[in-house]
Amino acid sequence: MPRTYRLSQAILMTALGLLLARKLWTGEIFYYINERFFPLILFGALASLTLALGAFWMWRREAVAQTHDHDHHHDHDHVHIHTHAHAPIRFPVWSVFWVAVPVVLSLVVPSRPLGASAIENRGLNSSGPLTVSSGAAVATLQIAPADRSILDWIRAFNYSADPTEFNGQLADVIGFVYKDPNLPANRFLVGRFVVTCCAADASAVALLAEWPETAALPENAWVRVRGPVRVAEFNGRPTPLIVAATLEQVEQPEHPYMYP
Repeated sequence: MPRTYRLSQAILMTALGLLLARKLWTGEIFYYINERFFPLILFGALASLTLALGAFWMWRREAVAQTHDHDHHHDHDHVHIHTHAHAPIRFPVWSVFWVAVPVVLSLVVPSRPLGASAIENRGLNSSGPLTVSSGAAVATLQIAPADRSILDWIRAFNYSADPTEFNGQLADVIGFVYKDPNLPANRFLVGRFVVTCCAADASAVALLAEWPETAALPENAWVRVRGPVRVAEFNGRPTPLIVAATLEQVEQPEHPYMYP
């Protein structure tokens, strides 16, 4: 039984190491964590594969030892009389189980970033990850309008004494489509998730967009929206509204989340 446990360890640690390596290679790992944790995940993948090699080596050594012990007893069975049965050897099944869970889930559940359906459960955040130091606030306001991300626009509005100063400025943002049932038929929200550490603390931020063909837009589709901004109200707060001059569907960005 110990050999079976050791072999299970080796196989599962190999699977876990290869899983982490694959997630890093494809970028899917960043659907779950902030990209600054890349070195830790890389270390985890290498450590898992190293532990797997150690487990395989110990499994092989125990196999050789067991074969040698069996031959030794066979040669002397005419001398030794065993009067006590060996007690069953237990091994921690649950430790193997908990390593297997993430490996199995990764094969069963497809990897995808948070999107429109997550907004329905979590709502929109207009203050949590948006607070920055005064110096960063000034820097945000100094970003050229066309270079501002969705997060930059929300921050700029939060730190402005008079949001009407943004009227007429041109926005150029990429996000996913979220259709709030309380909005008029020609409006939707173009959103992104902001991640501090991992998907568990992710907060959604979004800008209003006005587009005559909103009804034809698939929910959760990634779009690039360009057009002049004006101040509108959403959930009782002033918010940027992009009167879209152009709108095109685009591929999901390599890094779908933004980081504060």
